[in-house]
Amino acid sequence: MKPTGDMFLPRRKTFLAGTALERVFNRYLTPISIGVTFIGVVLVFMGPVRAALGLSASPAVGGSTNPAGQSQAGLASLSNASMLEPVEFNRQLVAFTTIPDRPRRSVGNYTVQSGDTLFAIANKFSIDPKTIFWSNDVLQDDVHMLQPGMELAIPPEDGVYYTADGVRTLQRAADEYKADVNAIIDSPYNELAGYTPEDVPPWGMKILVPGGERDMNIPNPVRTVTDQTTGKVVSGFMPGMGGSCPAGTPGGGGTGSWVRPMNDYMITQTFYAGHSGIDLGAPVGTPVYAADTGVVIFSGWNDWGYGILVVLDHGGWTTYYAHLNSKAVGCGQLVSRGQYIGQVGSTGNSNGAHLHFEMRWNHTPTNPAGLIGF
Repeated sequence: MKPTGDMFLPRRKTFLAGTALERVFNRYLTPISIGVTFIGVVLVFMGPVRAALGLSASPAVGGSTNPAGQSQAGLASLSNASMLEPVEFNRQLVAFTTIPDRPRRSVGNYTVQSGDTLFAIANKFSIDPKTIFWSNDVLQDDVHMLQPGMELAIPPEDGVYYTADGVRTLQRAADEYKADVNAIIDSPYNELAGYTPEDVPPWGMKILVPGGERDMNIPNPVRTVTDQTTGKVVSGFMPGMGGSCPAGTPGGGGTGSWVRPMNDYMITQTFYAGHSGIDLGAPVGTPVYAADTGVVIFSGWNDWGYGILVVLDHGGWTTYYAHLNSKAVGCGQLVSRGQYIGQVGSTGNSNGAHLHFEMRWNHTPTNPAGLIGF
């Protein structure tokens, strides 16, 4: 007897029983379902067999990829895998999450750390070094006043950050700091809603002047003092400090031909507003030489943050050699260009061994790099 699809199915009562439609179902559809079942069984065992043989579906060189970077061949291998077989999904590891820079929304505070420089702090917060001076009176516009542990106000943008005195109107402050009064009132960093240009903010209120600026207050090292012997009023250079020379010590003798104060060094800070010289990094004990012929008008400890300081008067020009470890010249001594005058150190307000070198014309700081080839 020839087998038919009827032999594989139990007889059951259906609405198709005894009809021509039942005979068609048994003859054609039952073999198809058996074939589909067979293919499914083959697929179940195909994954383990391929793994045992070490086969994998690798994309051909130059193969196409989908937008997520998965090759078409890779997708095919997933479609052939059994649901009973563990499938490993590989994804690229990300070492860290990149957070985009966001603008600061308020004036912040920063505690000065050992080794900090004003220029480095300004770069850290993407503001101009002058803004830090103009927002912190404690610095007195002098980088040598910067000390570890000091708390600095850091505005979110360049300008002047001042404390209201209870007297000045907003318009007067705007004029003084060369800014637009409406920019001050409308600044989201200030609490001045409802104020007018002629209003006076209360004493103690902190106010940011966006884009404001002011002149730098550079202290004049020359003071008039009275000579205790003669009673005459004479000029003294940084009087009252450990390294001060007698008032009226004559200077001069410069040739106008400059040489580098050191042979081996690395420039660690350049000249900018508030940093009135150039910093030359070198090991402690490195020799320091006179940049030109001149007379010593200061030799010893300085209270302005310079530490051990030697100042030479060249006649109009003065040169400063600061943060020395030791000095080799004394008050009133005439030294020659290139003469040894001391050693590199890190005394005073210093963040490491270096020579802070200044050149001043009539006591006004000038960029040394414009006169000497460093």
